[in-house]
Amino acid sequence: MPNHFYTEPGCAACKDAKEFLISRGIPFEERDIRANPEYFRVLTEELDSRTTPTLMFGDQIIVGFDRDEYQRLPGRPIGTKHDTQAFRGSV
Repeated sequence: MPNHFYTEPGCAACKDAKEFLISRGIPFEERDIRANPEYFRVLTEELDSRTTPTLMFGDQIIVGFDRDEYQRLPGRPIGTKHDTQAFRGSV
């Protein structure tokens, strides 16, 4: 199951969270809630969130960019090389 990362344009916390995920080699599918109404519906109705970023990591939901929560996600230690082909979206 892919990790879904709900974002919107102009969201500084989304940018910071995305950079963190990429730096740790954590794969995700970015879902822009402004570009796709279905993503907004999933965010608000299924995930019961109105905050971006919201990360659906397996069965865990992280609302907002909480660095402590993100650091608990399994990933590659910071500072190692990674294959950027594993990611969707751009910084």
